[in-house]
Amino acid sequence: MKSFDQQLIQLSKLIEKNKTAFCIGTFDGVHLGHKMLFEQLVNNSKNNKLSSLVIVFEKRPREIVSKGYSRPYLSDFYKRKNKILENEINFLFTMEFNDELRVLSAEAFLKKLISHANIKSIIVSENTRIGNDQLFGKNLEDLCINLGIEISNIEMKNNLKKVISSSMISKFIEEGDFINANKFLGYDYTFEGMVVKGDQIGRTIGFPTANIEVQNEIQIPGDGIYACMVNIKGEKFRGALSIGNRPVIKNDPARKIEVFILDFDKNIYDIEIEISVIKKIRNQEFYDSIDIMKTQIKKDIININEVLER
Repeated sequence: MKSFDQQLIQLSKLIEKNKTAFCIGTFDGVHLGHKMLFEQLVNNSKNNKLSSLVIVFEKRPREIVSKGYSRPYLSDFYKRKNKILENEINFLFTMEFNDELRVLSAEAFLKKLISHANIKSIIVSENTRIGNDQLFGKNLEDLCINLGIEISNIEMKNNLKKVISSSMISKFIEEGDFINANKFLGYDYTFEGMVVKGDQIGRTIGFPTANIEVQNEIQIPGDGIYACMVNIKGEKFRGALSIGNRPVIKNDPARKIEVFILDFDKNIYDIEIEISVIKKIRNQEFYDSIDIMKTQIKKDIININEVLER
């Protein structure tokens, strides 16, 4: 891990002599609220002849400060950075939140950025907290004015004045509410996973599934059946995503992530695929026999095709 001073030297080299406007955060999911923030950042930069800078943390600072705190991420760090760069940002800098950084007050932190990144402007939202004193709102505004930094405060809200947050979207995903999750994300929720060998029971009943292994820290929907799109090496297929255990097929309490890919019969073991979740079809249910379950799966596929057709 680099020291904070080493990171500042790197940042200084990246910025060179440019004057900057910046925002800072984890930006998990890069949702519509974040896009509002970046849009304001870019507009401020252009209007004031500054370069736009986004400082992003790979891990939530709260996870470093509160060792027991943990919550899944909406997207991995690679995808997060790419989505941030889609917003015409001039500079993206990854900052490691470490013990040196955690003890700095908002004033000490901003002074460091002024000297190393030539910052002239900061864009914040109602969720932004800076420094170990967690400055925000009027207190943060007063500090910025004293330091000669212009500050813009935006509300990350939708048309219904509902605050858009990663934690809210995470809750929607967990509950299987992809109408709201995808609406607030601004795109269909997507996760990646490696196709691994399962027990291959699905193919014996006419519905071969790809078993997916997903990184532990990535948010996965709650148990149920979902309509999804499956991206395999750039080619997209319709899919029926199943999450949960399988009490009818096998007495196995382990939670599985499986997808039945419609009109597809190729070997994709050890290939990473991308799944975009569109809508929850139903909850996981118990059936008295495999034949009853097969009948339900056929109904699910009809339903999924209708959903994806729309």
